[in-house]
Amino acid sequence: AKQCNRGVVPEIEVPIHFKESLEYLNNFDFTLIPYEKEKDRTLKSFIKNIKSGKINIKTAGLFIGPEGGFSEEEVNLAVEFGGSPVTLGPRILRTETAGLAVLAILMYELGDIGY
Repeated sequence: AKQCNRGVVPEIEVPIHFKESLEYLNNFDFTLIPYEKEKDRTLKSFIKNIKSGKINIKTAGLFIGPEGGFSEEEVNLAVEFGGSPVTLGPRILRTETAGLAVLAILMYELGDIGY
């Protein structure tokens, strides 16, 4: 954190079951769930809404699915708890790269890097 000039040290938690993780959604102002079957809500539109002031967030969660993706039942359950599915476009990213890609895009677009 010191090397990166961060004021907050990111926390890494132990893995938990999906249903347990849904209880954490209320800890965030907004939680994104990249989902390959989502067609309407894009990451780009989410960012546009933040920049325009339509969405005001200080904390955000990001749920990245396992290899093979989330099931429709899991996504519907997450939505019930306040999660928001978004499409990342026509490409389906691997589990190990999807989180990094989304975070890099958010950091760039919201001014954390590359201002």
